[in-house]
Amino acid sequence: MMPGRAPRQLVYLVYGGKPEYHREAKYSILSAYYHAQGKCPRILLYTDEPAQFTDWPVEVIELDAVTLKEWTGPASYLHRRKAAAIRDALAYADQSIFIDTDTFFTSSPLTLFERLANAPWLVDEIEGVWKEHKGKVLHDVLAPHLADRHCVDQNMLLINSGVLGFQADASKIMDKTLALIDEMHPMAPDIHIIEQFAVGVAARHLGRPAESVGVLKHYFSGKNYWRHIIGAFFMQHGEKFSDELVQASHEVPQSKPRPAWWHRLNFRVRSLFLPSRVRSHAKLAYYASVMHADVYAEACGRGYAEELRRKAIPQGASISAQPWSRVLSKQHRQHLAQLLDISE
Repeated sequence: MMPGRAPRQLVYLVYGGKPEYHREAKYSILSAYYHAQGKCPRILLYTDEPAQFTDWPVEVIELDAVTLKEWTGPASYLHRRKAAAIRDALAYADQSIFIDTDTFFTSSPLTLFERLANAPWLVDEIEGVWKEHKGKVLHDVLAPHLADRHCVDQNMLLINSGVLGFQADASKIMDKTLALIDEMHPMAPDIHIIEQFAVGVAARHLGRPAESVGVLKHYFSGKNYWRHIIGAFFMQHGEKFSDELVQASHEVPQSKPRPAWWHRLNFRVRSLFLPSRVRSHAKLAYYASVMHADVYAEACGRGYAEELRRKAIPQGASISAQPWSRVLSKQHRQHLAQLLDISE
């Protein structure tokens, strides 16, 4: 059964079968319910695994393999699915606001609709102006084409589409967005933000959008850390929806945990004579080793350890063989070795 029409809705898209994606969406939904205080708008969720959201307060539209394939378009661009889901969701509410899963609310989601009432459209944030990207691949490849074919000038605003809504019917804008994606992605296939760039091009004539700043946190730049933190929350409380789970969600820190001040000071002293190229890796190692204050600090420590592994530990190498290891005590090295499952 397809959902009925609602006055307002929040829209989520989650696909791909990875548990961390489902947990991201669930935690974002919990935060919306916590801050809405009983007045949460309808939540419409597009997913290829509806069983993951059984008994959750969402209306689900199941995505089969055919639809997911179709939504990638002629160039098989995965992020095109987001624009396709937004376009589809417009049929089910008078006003829709799309929310990326890597978010959580810090204020009532109703505030987003209040901001949208005073602006033609709403975005996560304004990230800059098109002319500021001169010399970058996206600008070099697309600027002449967009100027000639679509009369896009250099003062177009660039937006982050982690939150996206329109005051009036946006069917034509989203149709234009999909067409622009199909046109531009083959020209810049390595640029993963073509979807949100296309939205900015299609909606540029609407005027300046409102922003979601202060209403929710979009942690796209620290996803590795927040996935560990959110995973720790569900490890403690389970994933069965309840009012108790909504209330418990507020125990998760609203900003990424940091080591205690004395640990930060100690690191500065220990790393004083390290070369600058080594110091950033030493910081990752030290922070991973000392973050034990609570389950969320420990989870963040695992994030530091994983970043360290990616950046600074060659395959098969030991910790003590690395130049940054001199900031670590024997106890620190032991703990880091346990986190990374490698030798000291």
